[in-house]
Amino acid sequence: MEILHTTAVTEDQIDHLGQMNVMFYAQHAQAAALNLAGKLGLDATGTLFQTDRYTRHHREQLLGANLEVRGGVLEAERDRLHVYEELLNCDTEVLAASFIITLESEGRSSGEPVELPPGTLTDAASQRVVLPERGRPRSLTIDDDPIADAPTLEELTQRDAALREVRVVHPEECDPEGRIRSGLVADLVWGGTPVKGREFQPFNEGPGGMKIGWATMETRATWGTPARMGDRVQSFGVETEMADKTLTSRHWVHNVDTGSLVCAFSVLNIAFDMAERRAVSIPDDVREQMSVHLHADLDGMTRD
Repeated sequence: MEILHTTAVTEDQIDHLGQMNVMFYAQHAQAAALNLAGKLGLDATGTLFQTDRYTRHHREQLLGANLEVRGGVLEAERDRLHVYEELLNCDTEVLAASFIITLESEGRSSGEPVELPPGTLTDAASQRVVLPERGRPRSLTIDDDPIADAPTLEELTQRDAALREVRVVHPEECDPEGRIRSGLVADLVWGGTPVKGREFQPFNEGPGGMKIGWATMETRATWGTPARMGDRVQSFGVETEMADKTLTSRHWVHNVDTGSLVCAFSVLNIAFDMAERRAVSIPDDVREQMSVHLHADLDGMTRD
């Protein structure tokens, strides 16, 4: 696989868990994907929109780590590219994360699908890679359609699943054409004012005063009808499965005026002992607290 992007973990990228925040994994993957598109002669910033991204986190990355993204084309279709990437620690050669990304070719102003330039499919063959076992989804699936299977705005409202208050999409979240930038699914889900009772809680207390955080192991971000500047949107979320050490959540953002689904986001988190930096069982009292928002029937992305 070819090196597509190099970077390093800086202090501003470190989160409350003491490691590089997951948002920067996504940013590095996006930069690498656009660099790959550029190698294929595509105007990446103007015509390609990231419609789907699966991320599998393998190893946490700490301050000062030197990183590189390697990758290539899994498949090229008439109007889209399927890309595989790996984020590696250059100092240790340890795999930090892997990504499966879909980039769709669209008209600069219309937003409608358009065919890739004639030579792109041929050029893509030179960048072809095979999806390795280490990059395959572990607990989340990429074989369904989270947009088609999503609950409606009305159903989520009835279930009291709101995460954030209704808000307006701001200009700084959008590209020059006024459409929200394709890498911002998680930002859109978590942006805005929390609904009472759904405030971000970075840590939970475990037995003996143990401080428990939540480390992200897998995510999948999928766009439906991308929001535009000035749209009024609202974020919703539920827990769909609680295992011994893991918690699976699903999130949706809807346009509250049209009812259309803007994006869907699924997350698998693991309970994490901050002192020992290892996975632990979810304490019973934390499990009971989180079960308030458990809606297993809305689980369309986790495997049986």
